[in-house]
Amino acid sequence: MNFINLNNDYNSKSKVSSKIHIGKYILHISLIGLAIFLCFLLISCQKKDIRNIPVIEPLEESEIIKLSIESKFLDKDVPIIIYLPKGYGDGTEYPVWYGLHGHGNTESMWINNGITEAADELIDNGEIEPLIMVFPYVKDASLKEIEADIADDGKIDERNIDKFISKELITYIDTNYFSIISSEARFIGGFSMGGMMSLRIAFHHTDLFSKVGGYSPAILSSDYSDRQLEGWLFPNDNPDDISDLVSFAKEHGFDRLEIYMDAGKTNDPFTVGIQSLHEALQKRQIRSEFQIYDGGHSLQKDKIKDYLKFYVGIQ
Repeated sequence: MNFINLNNDYNSKSKVSSKIHIGKYILHISLIGLAIFLCFLLISCQKKDIRNIPVIEPLEESEIIKLSIESKFLDKDVPIIIYLPKGYGDGTEYPVWYGLHGHGNTESMWINNGITEAADELIDNGEIEPLIMVFPYVKDASLKEIEADIADDGKIDERNIDKFISKELITYIDTNYFSIISSEARFIGGFSMGGMMSLRIAFHHTDLFSKVGGYSPAILSSDYSDRQLEGWLFPNDNPDDISDLVSFAKEHGFDRLEIYMDAGKTNDPFTVGIQSLHEALQKRQIRSEFQIYDGGHSLQKDKIKDYLKFYVGIQ
């Protein structure tokens, strides 16, 4: 009996010991699994945008951020300035306007002309929706670069600066900031060279933008009465092959865009061409507004508030 009792006791202890070992094994496996899961989660968070990470304290005032981002298309770091509205950081997503400067200026042009103060005032007064504004340093292709591009395969490729904005800059902003990732809440506009580039980029990427502004844009032609618009945007194709301009515009999504342009009444070398472009857009049933202001080819500081209202004005 004693032997049997001792054996039963041993068996009982053995079973308990086995259960302990199994429990430790399960715990060990669980910890390994948890560690793998956390590593996977960490990697996933690094791959995902940081917009999902909550910010504890929203901005009490609007903020200006200056930085540079790497561009593979331009093979260099590109300076940009970002405006974040008051209240940014509580998880709310904002529309984004990309503002391009004129030839001879820098990414600071819009800031130097008071756009941040104008935005602050309009937001505080409830006249526009809060928005993110992005000001990159831009420079169009030189004649030498265009000639090299054509010599490569006999065709004119999309400009590298256009690719930078449409493929790199937008991705960077949408990944790192609380932006609304939708063409309906993404806009582009610029002055002079920047205005011409904005129109070109918006027409080539109607899936990315819903509104575009050209402020005395330095367009290439003074006459768009025929098919110069299509010839400008699609230089590798024969515009004479287009039988229906309205249908062609819709096929390329031009009807999804809303366009605003203006020009000076005096000493503005682009006024005639912009007027002609506006009429060509209307002929193709594209929503276009054109205004002539007193003055010449210069950024109109007193119109900056109206520019912002075009993009995010509250009715």
